[in-house]
Amino acid sequence: MENISFIQRIVNLFFTPSKAFDGFRDGVSYKDWLYPLIIVTVGTIILPLFYRDISLDEGEYRIARAEKSIANNPDIPEERKTIILERVSESYAKIDDARENPWALRNMWGYALVPVMFCVMTAFFAGILLLVGNFGMGGKVKFFQMFTMVMLTYLIGGNGFFMNSIPGVGTLELLVKTPLIIIKESTSLVLSPAIMFDEIDSFLKQFLNQLDIFRIWGMAVMGFGFAKLYNKSTATGIMAVGFPWLILVSIGAALMKANAMAMG
Repeated sequence: MENISFIQRIVNLFFTPSKAFDGFRDGVSYKDWLYPLIIVTVGTIILPLFYRDISLDEGEYRIARAEKSIANNPDIPEERKTIILERVSESYAKIDDARENPWALRNMWGYALVPVMFCVMTAFFAGILLLVGNFGMGGKVKFFQMFTMVMLTYLIGGNGFFMNSIPGVGTLELLVKTPLIIIKESTSLVLSPAIMFDEIDSFLKQFLNQLDIFRIWGMAVMGFGFAKLYNKSTATGIMAVGFPWLILVSIGAALMKANAMAMG
């Protein structure tokens, strides 16, 4: 394995991605994926604290919309409606508790799940890419080689759909977006083509809204890593990564559209 320091690998990741994954074909150590995991976990926990009140306000607003939609829905039986609205009241109470007792264990235990979620998301997409590369292209890349490659890209950007993080979960992504969120007073800050729309009210707009510049950047860098692992051209690597990525983006956009319709 080529002897590249972790710091040099990060520098290469941002500026010369063709060299960021040098040595990965020979194998990886636990440090190669653990260090990025620690960085992205710390970033995902610490940076949103700066706009925590904004997130809570938005959560309260979403609950209010759901409450109004349920109360005005004539198709829901009154008994069922009463039960649902009681749960809505509990949600309000939880938000109030989170404001008043931010450091209580009951409001902090979720932070322990952040690295777990990152590992699950990374393993999921790494598994998909292994299917493409090992079965589709006849390669012999091992799971932790792919896992490490995918984990490194979270230092740039990443979709936060499964972690309920609208701005995303990439470290660089959050570093750039945090001050913008504070200025805008809204976490709905996605630097995508959909920024030109006043409202995201269709599947196409939801799809475009997922094409955040940091997530596209991360996907492209992942293509460099795929190409390096399978000794393919960069174009082949980007296409191999981009196709399943776009499928997942489409699924995410459809789920978000359905959720928006359910919320009224």
